[in-house]
Amino acid sequence: MKYILLTALIVAAGYYYHRQSTAESNARALALLIEQVEYQDVDLFALKEALAKRVYAICANNEAMLLESGRSVGNCMEGHDIKRVECEGRIFRLAPLSISNRSELLDYSKRYVRCALPYDDLHYQSY
Repeated sequence: MKYILLTALIVAAGYYYHRQSTAESNARALALLIEQVEYQDVDLFALKEALAKRVYAICANNEAMLLESGRSVGNCMEGHDIKRVECEGRIFRLAPLSISNRSELLDYSKRYVRCALPYDDLHYQSY
């Protein structure tokens, strides 16, 4: 019985660590591209992927607020997945394949996050 409890504790700690590290790396993906654009062009596909990770991180960071209002992080992420194709088509329709300007990258980022977040009341840091 003691080993079962110890195993459950280790699995729970591993899950918590994985979840935290994933959320942090998702939040950091866009910041790395913002730094990269200063000295190298940013690929549009890398930007789209980093923005999807950013929305996931915003959902994860607002877990308490989502739970208080009867929603979940999973619902937030699913809402993004549903709107992702629509928002990518709307925001990046005329975008170049590589972005070389920081202000242009930030503009695309802000517009995508506003479009793709399924809830208007989520809190997140600006860029």
